[in-house]
Amino acid sequence: MKRLKILMLTRLFPSHAFPAFGTFCIERAKALAAHAEVRVMVPTPYYPQWLPGKEDWKKWTRVERQGTVEGNIHVTYPRYASVPGTATWLQGVTMAHSARRDLESSYGDWRPDVIDGHFAFPDGYAAVQLGRSIGAPVVVTCHGSDLRQYPDIPVAGTMTRWTLRHADRVISVSSDLMRRSIELGCPTERAVFLTNGVDPSKFSVRPQQACRTQLGLPLDRKIGVYVGFLIDRKDQSLILHALVEIRKQGAEVPLVVLVGDGPNRQKLENEVVSLGLQNDVMLVGQQRHDEVAQWMGAADWLLLSSSSEGWATVYFEAMACGRPVITSNVSSAKDAIHQPAYGSVVEPRTAVAFAAAMQAAMQTRFDENIIRAYAEQNSWDKWADNAMRLFVSLA
Repeated sequence: MKRLKILMLTRLFPSHAFPAFGTFCIERAKALAAHAEVRVMVPTPYYPQWLPGKEDWKKWTRVERQGTVEGNIHVTYPRYASVPGTATWLQGVTMAHSARRDLESSYGDWRPDVIDGHFAFPDGYAAVQLGRSIGAPVVVTCHGSDLRQYPDIPVAGTMTRWTLRHADRVISVSSDLMRRSIELGCPTERAVFLTNGVDPSKFSVRPQQACRTQLGLPLDRKIGVYVGFLIDRKDQSLILHALVEIRKQGAEVPLVVLVGDGPNRQKLENEVVSLGLQNDVMLVGQQRHDEVAQWMGAADWLLLSSSSEGWATVYFEAMACGRPVITSNVSSAKDAIHQPAYGSVVEPRTAVAFAAAMQAAMQTRFDENIIRAYAEQNSWDKWADNAMRLFVSLA
């Protein structure tokens, strides 16, 4: 039987310059590579060093041109023109042009049977344009920010709707996003709900006390761990204010560990001091993906207070470690945490409500084996089985 050729097209994929960028996409590529010949095209913003601007923009110049991951997945990083603050729609045009040029110059006579595009815009738009130019079916996956950010932007919104109408299938990682994709023009019969997965060999149940000892954490205190970027949308400040609410009530205050880095780190450090939470909050910075499991193993629960999400991969990562999730009611929350045994979905998204959820969790005995078994049902291997049935049906 012919081995299917799949081209994944996405901006979110690790590189030497950004090793933690888009780890969920590399997990998808690895899972698919067990069944198909997978190559990855990662359109990368071109921003000349001589132009004025933030240093963060110039980091893109350090991204390599091509490479290999997991031993057999070839990756290219073609440049596309993108000047921050200019017309958003232009990213779709330049990315589509860059993708076609890269396929012709870097892939020889290799042509995909299916294109797997991630994010409706600009990546999905570029994927559909590429697919139409070479006669290949295109699957576009919506992850959340794409359907929140672009539809209301002039021209870019029109291009996003065009993508949803013309993709052969549109995968959404939550039921809420699937409804939104249909509202924006995706034909109902082409809309698919398929969550992200987890690697249960990387994220596994570990002895909590041993993890705490190794990390220098207290052995006799409830601990909530947050994992992710320190940005406005993730709103870690809400968790800090929830601790203040618990303290006001004279109740036991859990320790909160923020694992990750980002532009809000200094602001959060200042807020910890101003709220008098120096003994209740730790900011430990960014950790390697394979180290995150140890922090989750040390925790009693994962905390996520985002104002919006698509499918947070940390849901199943925490649950594969046997840890329940306390999360705000964002897009995929109730799809993932649909039983009290797996944690709680906090409504409304306030400090008082989060304080109550943490206090309730401190009085609840969660069964890590039940939580782990649920996560195993959602492994990347099982995700790949579902995705491959879809890809094969289109090829």
